[in-house]
Amino acid sequence: METDKNAYKQILKATSLFGGVQFINMLASIVKTKIAALFIGVAGVGVFGILTSTLTFVQALTRCGLDLTAVKEIASASNEDKVSESVSLTNQLALITGVMGVVMVLVVSPWLSEIAFSNKTYTLFFVTISIAVLFSQLSVGNMAVLQGLKALKRLAKVITFSSLLSLVPTVVLYYFFGEKGIPWVIVLTAFISFIISRYYVNQLKINKHHIPLKKIIANAKHILKSGMFLSLASVINMSVGFIIQIFITNAGGIFEVGLYNAGFLLINSYVAVFFSALSKDFFPRLVAVSSNTVSVNKTVNEQANVLLLLITPIIVIFLVFKAFIVTLLFSDEFLPILGMISYGILATAFKAVSWSMGFILIAKDNAKLYLKTEIVSYTALLVSIMMGYKINGLTGLGIGFLIYHILDLIFIKYIVTKNYQFNFNASFYKLFYLCIVQFIIMLSLLYVENEVIKYSFMALVALFSITITILKLNKYIDFKALLKRYMKK
Repeated sequence: METDKNAYKQILKATSLFGGVQFINMLASIVKTKIAALFIGVAGVGVFGILTSTLTFVQALTRCGLDLTAVKEIASASNEDKVSESVSLTNQLALITGVMGVVMVLVVSPWLSEIAFSNKTYTLFFVTISIAVLFSQLSVGNMAVLQGLKALKRLAKVITFSSLLSLVPTVVLYYFFGEKGIPWVIVLTAFISFIISRYYVNQLKINKHHIPLKKIIANAKHILKSGMFLSLASVINMSVGFIIQIFITNAGGIFEVGLYNAGFLLINSYVAVFFSALSKDFFPRLVAVSSNTVSVNKTVNEQANVLLLLITPIIVIFLVFKAFIVTLLFSDEFLPILGMISYGILATAFKAVSWSMGFILIAKDNAKLYLKTEIVSYTALLVSIMMGYKINGLTGLGIGFLIYHILDLIFIKYIVTKNYQFNFNASFYKLFYLCIVQFIIMLSLLYVENEVIKYSFMALVALFSITITILKLNKYIDFKALLKRYMKK
């Protein structure tokens, strides 16, 4: 039981840590957007968006899944020599793949400018951001080291300080150079992240390990082979997102695309903290026990339990205040997304559980199976969203998104049970069904016309949901003792 308590405390600690980081990131992002709107205007923001999208796509192609495969190699290292060897290999592979990315962007820069802007005017912009590809990849290597060694506080500091310090070049370059400063903002942002991440990795005082070229090539084959499948999965993900936007543009117009993007930005921002903690803390812990089926089951069950306990009351509260949140963050013009986000936010609970299971495939080093499941999943996502939108516009799109995530959870569960004997325990199913009941009640209340009755019952469900979460978590972390300890400080 003490082991269970420690595990739950670790999960909650990581969630709160990266929750704070995510909040600071969000504030920094809002400030950057305001600065950009002020100094470079709508057109400049558009140019910045295209350049960063290009950068993200190139990184997905050349990163070779290093952000996950390197974490796995480092986390599973059995002794100090193995750790230093894995870290050295990660740094060298980050450099090699980063240089590959630079060369790729340099070669196709005129072509990228022609595709994005219908002319070669912005070729130099693409040439400039090629430098950012290298620094970004080196940062990925550094953060993989911190994550693999479970240096979560240092990792959180890297993300936080990188976000805050990147505000400086954003203000200065936009103010003095306007649109011409855009590519250099991207480069300096990547450089700042690299410098800070390097500083915190150096603090770990890891022994440098010389690896002969032959050994680098031999070890890299295994890591990059797995990583290529993960990179392809990322490319498929981005491609599906692009196809969906093109589909909505053709079917409903650019205004509908704006609403769609705003809706999913809101949904993803609202629950980003949970998925951030899932990848930063949960994955290394899962890798450490990946060879033991019982331990894998236990770790995933614990993570899924905590995610459901935390995310359910937040979803319920979101459904109560969704109109106010949309108006506050956007404007009344965006109220047509209410139906879409009502169903879309429910999907995040199913997504949290399926993601918890999905990491088993990567931890078990079965990247090929992971890619196959991603192809099936993203095909289902594309079909569900297109059909939903055709039937009932944006609200239908939200319903399609929810149906997809329910089916995806069933599909991933089937895959990991069949291949790795994974099963949820009885306590998870009790909690899961209790959450489903809350979601059904909240959805039913959305269609009640009497506002007083609707919001009174919604408030009761929210109160019930919060109470259940506090009572269940209290069994593991003892809020009363925690409060006493805090008061003594």
